[in-house]
Amino acid sequence: MPTAERLDKLSKLIALFDDFHQALSVLDDATARELVANWTDVRNRYVEPSGVPRSALASGMEQGLRETPMLMHSMNSEARKRANQALASATMAHYPDFLAKTAGRIAKVKARGSIRGEGEFHLIRHQADLIEGMPGQTMELQQIYALLDAYEARLG
Repeated sequence: MPTAERLDKLSKLIALFDDFHQALSVLDDATARELVANWTDVRNRYVEPSGVPRSALASGMEQGLRETPMLMHSMNSEARKRANQALASATMAHYPDFLAKTAGRIAKVKARGSIRGEGEFHLIRHQADLIEGMPGQTMELQQIYALLDAYEARLG
């Protein structure tokens, strides 16, 4: 792997997923166990890529990071809460630029006042999961719930 001074995106994402899956490994939840097993099975393909550019692997992992909250929805509520915290912590530690991009995407949806598509729905749903129960987030949650409700109503 590249040196600590100059980690590329792939190295940051591997470290992020390592930390996240380590946190998941202590949860009493079938989905968490499945996610840990899947990461264990594929990790070396990212650490020692063969025949695939590192940038392509990093792009795929970044998409996986975007979709990880969707995978956590089948966890029991306590496990999902801890998994969301672990994901946020690992992302902040290893790839804070991703959080800035995500915050920008959330801000765009809120400014527009509507969710366009399943990807944005999961982005906003994950944001709700992160801030539910946090003090001082009532107004934010109301706005997010309104966006989610309107999107789900459009789907019928």
